[in-house]
Amino acid sequence: MRESNDHKKQATPNYRLKAERERRGWTHKDVAERIGVPDPHTVGRWERGANVPRNIYQQALQELFGKSAEDLGLDKTSSSGNELTTEPTEQPVWELPHSFTPFIGREQDVAELCALLRRKDIRLVTLLGPGGIGKTRLSVQVANEVRSYFTDGSCFVSLSSITDAALVLPSIAQHLGIHENGSQRILERLKQLLKNKHLLLILDNFEQVVEAAPAIEDLLGQCPHLKVLVTSRAVLHLYVEQQFSIKPLTLPDLQHLPPVEELERYESIALFVQRIKAVFSNFKIGANDVGPIAEICVHLDGLPLAIELAAARIKLLPLPSLLARLRKQLDILKSDLRTLPDRQQTLYNTMKWSYDLLNQQEQWLFRHLAVFAGSFTLEAIEAFFSTTAPDIDILNTTAALLDNSLLQHVEQDGNAKLRYTMLETIREYGLYCLQRMGELTQSQHAYALHYLDLLEKAEPHLKGEQQVVWLETLEQEKENLRAALGWLIEHKEVEFALRFMEIFGKFCGLSGYWSEEQHWLTGVLELSSHSPASIMRARVLRRAGHLAYRLRDLPRAHLLLEESATLSQTLEDLQNLAGALSDLAWVYYRQKVPGKAEELLQESVEAAKKSEDKWALANALESYGRLMYNQGNTLEAQRLLQESVTLARQLPDKEARARILTTFVSIEIASCNIDFAEKLAQESFKLAQQLELKPILALALDSLGNVALFQGSYEKAKALFTRRLYLAREFNDTSTMITKQLNLADVAFAQGSLTQASEIVKQSLPSLREQGDNPNIALALLLQGALHHVQGEIQSAYQAYLEVLQLSITIGNTRALCGSLVGIARTAIETAQYRQAMLLLGFAEAQLLPCAYMHPAQYKAYTQMVENIRAQIGNEAFTATRAEGRTKMHADILTLAKSIKLSAHPSSLQAPSDQPLSETYQP
Repeated sequence: MRESNDHKKQATPNYRLKAERERRGWTHKDVAERIGVPDPHTVGRWERGANVPRNIYQQALQELFGKSAEDLGLDKTSSSGNELTTEPTEQPVWELPHSFTPFIGREQDVAELCALLRRKDIRLVTLLGPGGIGKTRLSVQVANEVRSYFTDGSCFVSLSSITDAALVLPSIAQHLGIHENGSQRILERLKQLLKNKHLLLILDNFEQVVEAAPAIEDLLGQCPHLKVLVTSRAVLHLYVEQQFSIKPLTLPDLQHLPPVEELERYESIALFVQRIKAVFSNFKIGANDVGPIAEICVHLDGLPLAIELAAARIKLLPLPSLLARLRKQLDILKSDLRTLPDRQQTLYNTMKWSYDLLNQQEQWLFRHLAVFAGSFTLEAIEAFFSTTAPDIDILNTTAALLDNSLLQHVEQDGNAKLRYTMLETIREYGLYCLQRMGELTQSQHAYALHYLDLLEKAEPHLKGEQQVVWLETLEQEKENLRAALGWLIEHKEVEFALRFMEIFGKFCGLSGYWSEEQHWLTGVLELSSHSPASIMRARVLRRAGHLAYRLRDLPRAHLLLEESATLSQTLEDLQNLAGALSDLAWVYYRQKVPGKAEELLQESVEAAKKSEDKWALANALESYGRLMYNQGNTLEAQRLLQESVTLARQLPDKEARARILTTFVSIEIASCNIDFAEKLAQESFKLAQQLELKPILALALDSLGNVALFQGSYEKAKALFTRRLYLAREFNDTSTMITKQLNLADVAFAQGSLTQASEIVKQSLPSLREQGDNPNIALALLLQGALHHVQGEIQSAYQAYLEVLQLSITIGNTRALCGSLVGIARTAIETAQYRQAMLLLGFAEAQLLPCAYMHPAQYKAYTQMVENIRAQIGNEAFTATRAEGRTKMHADILTLAKSIKLSAHPSSLQAPSDQPLSETYQP
């Protein structure tokens, strides 16, 4: 029977079940086998929330883990499908490759390495040895043995497909699930998050990126509990390094062979027999087998990879024939590579021997598959070779390579498609064969174009309903994509590299790989710097400019986006022109030139309309509407967003629709349409859940939090902002982290937690000033002014509000302007300057309705203040003064605000200690 799919449309991941499994170091297959589930992928679907276990399996899971249904997240009766499930924080990381065969031998090595890693003075251990000696498998075994010592887990990072040292740190971050927003260098980000972690980091195949070694030492210097286990063919030459040379598996003395029952105490023979039993399960060593088996292992110098390759031939050759062929091949080929160490000669000879036993088609496919830097699917092989090798039976030839241990399966949790890979040593031999045959350049060129073709097929889907599927596809192909783009840059294939980068950059951006995106953008733009003007260069310039803006490198963003806009206009690429103008507008806004920003956004909308591209127009309208919202032109913002949302709903791009809806939510809150805003926020959140994209989920949480805040549901708002803050920390989005902290300070103030609110503001303001984040500086100062006022520090409150007023006029932020005027009016009332206070409030009311920027606690205090003024000056004067205030200009109001005198009634400057908070509240 199939599992229940009741919650499929609004799947909520079961983080509790996943955490219990990972805490024990189990795979989905381990759990499935223990409770009798036929398909391990079912366990993955339970954890993702795609299915709910049947009662029989729920009971089995409770017995297996010794936990209640509630503890395992299986009890759904206490929560509705629409509630948020909070992902557990600070869970240990257990990311180690799963081994399908028992670990053989090396007990002493394992014990010594475990002892080294437990020593306080040992920080980095390098496992040294030639390719194929078993460094990787040993590192994983050691990690499993010391599991209890590293309370924050162990993480295995394969560097086999990386040849650029600049990509080592981003790869480590990606494996640890650390996301970037670019406000910190990736090394600083890793230092920050690993500083207090008791974690073991395993870096595999480090020999090809040794230039990154100093960065690893730097990381260790700032993270006192972090330890690193490196596998490498070369010494790292670090002061912190503890070298550990790996020896071959133990071998018998051919002159003094032990009895048959003792032969398997030698590690090399135990491995050889294990691999034979994988083919013939009933195999037992007979008396006549002792000599051939021992001699085979000795000839192979006890190298695990060589032994496994030789054992794979047992299906075709009996032991005596296998030994005879090995003797012949090794003797003949040894002289070819006399400059190499003996063990590397042996491994090379073993691979050559295995290669020579393949038929012509198998040899051809083997060496051409070596161009794949990462794993690949059977479908990818068939597509890649459909034109270059139409006569080869790809399916059966691939099966032959698997049978000969030249390809390996890659475990794919929750993915039905099998993927394959080559061990790096074998791949290097395949590349050598390609070069020797004169086929290397042609094959690598075809490989690069194959992945360019994949990206161009993916491009329309990255804006469509299959966005998640294609992002997952590109994630699995990331290593191949890197290698393909690197080859295009190295061989100066300018046009191909630009086409590649335009799409690969979008993938990196959506996935949060901003350091990597920046690395590749820099390389491609340098390559194309002297090339003729082209549409693709203009698009890559826009992407680079957008990223520079996101990283708050405004001067660079300005240059890149200006060049992109100029090129796009010249080449009449209206879609890209619309995007470049929109991005450039926000650079100007950040640089305090709001008038220019508005002009460029108007041009962006016009360019998008002329392009007749609905996606471009929907985004241009959203961007322009966002500026109108910031400037307090709520009606125009509402009109623009209604048009944008209407277009977005006609498109299959759920990501754009969810993102645009979040802007519409803010505008409807500003229009005092809180119920409609809540419906829009729920719609955006459901889309974000379907997409499973954390950046979009973060925006949707923002909208839900703001709705709750303006409904006065402060506990709900607190929970949502806290969840949003968690995601901001995950992405290291510093600006958003501060904003969400300020939101939480606002909530804390409304709930009477003044100390908490004050501490947040105190910590936030210096960082905001350093970043030049003017909108958030205004928000923080408004809170600071409210805190000063409640504490009776009226002069300090006035100064904070006045700074906000001046700043908001400069940047055109009407909501902050109105908030500052209400605050200044409150300080004026403290010294009985009621007429001045009402003039300020009248002007503010002419700009925005109070409900547009005040949540209930603020609005209650505001209405009490207004009624207090009415009572003091009388109804007739109140009405006339309010009307007069509505006619004032910005310059008049600034002059009036500066004229407020706070020394008239000193006795009034201390707020009564028993005054309700709502009567003084106005951030």
